[in-house]
Amino acid sequence: MGAMSASVLPALIHAEEATRQLPMPAVMYGIVAFVVLLLLLAFLWSFRGTAYKVRDKHAAGGGHH
Repeated sequence: MGAMSASVLPALIHAEEATRQLPMPAVMYGIVAFVVLLLLLAFLWSFRGTAYKVRDKHAAGGGHH
């Protein structure tokens, strides 16, 4: 059992050294997410008041289906 654990130990040490680098700094992920959420908010904000416009258009027509 001692020889087996001695052969596994160097493999574990080398496995910890092999890390993957991120394509951009970690802070940038938060900034990109914030910008995307702001763009989605702007898209949602562009539809404000749409329900009132549709309701008024149907009320002015006077006809019911």
